[in-house]
Amino acid sequence: MSEQWIPIVMFIVLGFTVMGYFYWNYQNRVTIMKTVQKAMDQGKELTPELLVQLGAAGNPRIRDMRRGVVFLALGVAGLLCSLFFVDAEVVNGIRAGSVFPLMLGIGFLIVWKLNKD
Repeated sequence: MSEQWIPIVMFIVLGFTVMGYFYWNYQNRVTIMKTVQKAMDQGKELTPELLVQLGAAGNPRIRDMRRGVVFLALGVAGLLCSLFFVDAEVVNGIRAGSVFPLMLGIGFLIVWKLNKD
């Protein structure tokens, strides 16, 4: 009975982690846009250096590399986590769930490598 809760809790925690990431990212962008709007209302000049410093304009190539490394690490961590279980169904479930971030990471790293801008 308690073995059923392991994948359920794992997916709930994973869901909260993903939701937390997107919520934090959304709040960060809203704060940046409020700061930019306040600067525009005061008549200040918005230079590209200021926007980069605020994080409103960044290098997408670096973001692709960072995301690729993070997703790749999540996929590898899931595959390594599957080594700690004995039940074949649990191992196959964890491995199947780990392939998705692993492939996302590989995809982001390919985009990073191919993007020359």
